[in-house]
Amino acid sequence: MITDVQITPGEATEVVTLAKAKKHLRVEADFTEEDGLIQDYIDAAVTQAENYIGGHITEKNISIKMTGFDNPLVFEAFPVKEVTSVTYFEQGVEDEVTMAPENYTLTAETSKRYAIRFKGELPAVQDRFDAVTATIKVGMATIDKPISQAVLLMVADMYERREDRAEVLSTAAMSLLRSYKKF
Repeated sequence: MITDVQITPGEATEVVTLAKAKKHLRVEADFTEEDGLIQDYIDAAVTQAENYIGGHITEKNISIKMTGFDNPLVFEAFPVKEVTSVTYFEQGVEDEVTMAPENYTLTAETSKRYAIRFKGELPAVQDRFDAVTATIKVGMATIDKPISQAVLLMVADMYERREDRAEVLSTAAMSLLRSYKKF
């Protein structure tokens, strides 16, 4: 049974650079007073884009903790790059053990649903909430131009309209992202 899921940042992925955003906003490169603000808008726009498509643009590590081996372990995420590790606390062993990659496979069930299938007889694990942990790396290998352009459009919207207002969807940005959305 899954007891906890944690998502942590992976290697830094720049969807849009600060310099490119400033150029898009027509802000002079040597004007640095609002660099922090513009970077916050970039980060917020990437998060908004990820929420819209229901997937991960930037690289992240998802750690799924379980009380035992769920076989298969089915989860939703996309795009999935790889299973980086499966670790467990074996009964009678104090230290955490790392399972060899040849003892499991990763398969795509649908465009968003994946399964880790364990091979052979599984070891008995300790009675604890984190007896087994599967860590999966997700995120896009390359950032397609429509995604970076959508982020730029959202950044421009946030920069130009700094007040709170009724939710307004940037239809051009959402249109650019629509083909990446998985249902």
